[in-house]
Amino acid sequence: MTFTENGATPIPTSLLSVELSWRCAHALDAHALLLGDDDLVRSPRDAVFHNAPRHPSQAVTLDQQPQPRTARLSVSLPRTESTVTRIVLGVCSDSPLHDLLDLTIAVRDAAGLVARRDVPAPRSSTTRAISVAEFGRDGDGWFFRPLDDARDELSDLFEDFGIDTAAEPERGRISLSRNRFENASSEIPTATPPEDPRPDWHPQGATLRWWDGTHWTDTTAPLPSTDARVCPHCGRRRGWRVLGAPAPCRSCAADIDEYLDTWRARAWRVLTGDGLGSTEWADLWTALRYRHIPEDTGRAALRGPGLAYIERLAAFADEEISAEEVEEFDTAIRELALSGPQVEELRRRMHRGRTRTRLRTGDLPVVRTHGLHLDPEERVHLDIEATRIRHLARGDRATDGRLICTNKKLRFVGPEAGVEMPWNRIVSVSITDGLVALAATSARGGAEFDVADPDLVAAVLEGALRVAKRLSLVPGRRDTRAIPPEIKAQVWHRDGGACIECGATHYLEFDHVIPLSRGGATSAGNLQVLCRSCNRDKGARL
Repeated sequence: MTFTENGATPIPTSLLSVELSWRCAHALDAHALLLGDDDLVRSPRDAVFHNAPRHPSQAVTLDQQPQPRTARLSVSLPRTESTVTRIVLGVCSDSPLHDLLDLTIAVRDAAGLVARRDVPAPRSSTTRAISVAEFGRDGDGWFFRPLDDARDELSDLFEDFGIDTAAEPERGRISLSRNRFENASSEIPTATPPEDPRPDWHPQGATLRWWDGTHWTDTTAPLPSTDARVCPHCGRRRGWRVLGAPAPCRSCAADIDEYLDTWRARAWRVLTGDGLGSTEWADLWTALRYRHIPEDTGRAALRGPGLAYIERLAAFADEEISAEEVEEFDTAIRELALSGPQVEELRRRMHRGRTRTRLRTGDLPVVRTHGLHLDPEERVHLDIEATRIRHLARGDRATDGRLICTNKKLRFVGPEAGVEMPWNRIVSVSITDGLVALAATSARGGAEFDVADPDLVAAVLEGALRVAKRLSLVPGRRDTRAIPPEIKAQVWHRDGGACIECGATHYLEFDHVIPLSRGGATSAGNLQVLCRSCNRDKGARL
């Protein structure tokens, strides 16, 4: 982020999340003051703090259940009234803050961090309230600027901005005494941990107590009411719809929607960064449970980003797909609870891509056939209906028949005549204009076939070709390191009797391009000549 000469940072005019965090044992409360042109509050309602957590305009909302050692404010700059020119942010505590450690204020929008400040500890040993930063209006925009105003009490700080804390309690407006829901008399349990080790709320007597994953904390919350007419988040009575079902609590629904906007952006960064199995991903769901937001609500909020994420995973499904990539895809669907035709189509595409990859690498099926005479060690990998396309001078000619792929050769059996192509005559397999095309060593030795599923058929033929030419091995087998003399002579002649990397002609060795440990074959196509130095540098890498 860029600071101007007066320490101000331009920020976007959007919904912002302001998080204060610290490392010491202090229990801090955040507050915000909305000020007018005279740098004073317009009324006591412009003070947002622990006993008045929401501004009437919804511009500033205080999170009443932050995570331990954090405080959080939601600031909606678009909702801020035009007569408000500054929003002062601060913290206070019941104890002096001279030993406050690593207090940091971070401002984020949906895209990420927009401003940050490390707040130094106050010098005075009696300070209990600090103004740490402010949002200031600058024409049509806003800026973030650090502040360092310390006071002995929160009441002193409020009075500086025009709030008479001595007179207001009598009129029932401002009360700075903490009025929280924690039951101070409830004892922190020291019994065994809950059955579910994840951080979560658990009933303890008349309250809920927070288990942080390793031990019980002193953070409590009231038990949700069993009365359907009472909102389980704020405890206020809800209205009723015409059909008799309780209406949603508008206040809590707005809070949850605002929080989920920021939470969804964080989830997307984790999905595309550290991934589903990371600690950051688990922390996202812990944050939802801490705020009593059901996980189903979070998954519903993540449906759009979740679909975008699995689309990214399936984007290269037409190329090489590993078993790990398929497992990551399936895990994402389970974790995000995604379903529907679009998801099933992406799942089919991923698994189809994995099948093609396995076939290309030689993991071929064995098909039982009838009425076909085979050699003793010949195994059939493919037996399907196909049409052979021949390009003649008088035009293309199509012949229907059976395409049979074995480990020895490729056969096409038609009603009039057939053709056999040993693998040593075939050079490559490809798909051309929707046809499976085979290139052979002779000009007339190639062939083209029209089949129902050219992608899978081409993958089977390519795998059989690679195994036959010993470019790869059948899965589960490992080739010998012994190199036959005729293969040595072929590779030596092909590489010119010199290292193909540096051209050296001394201390030469035969190297497997694909190492034996990774399924490479001892064949001319998988061997190369390297000098001892280049061979050591290559090691077991591909």
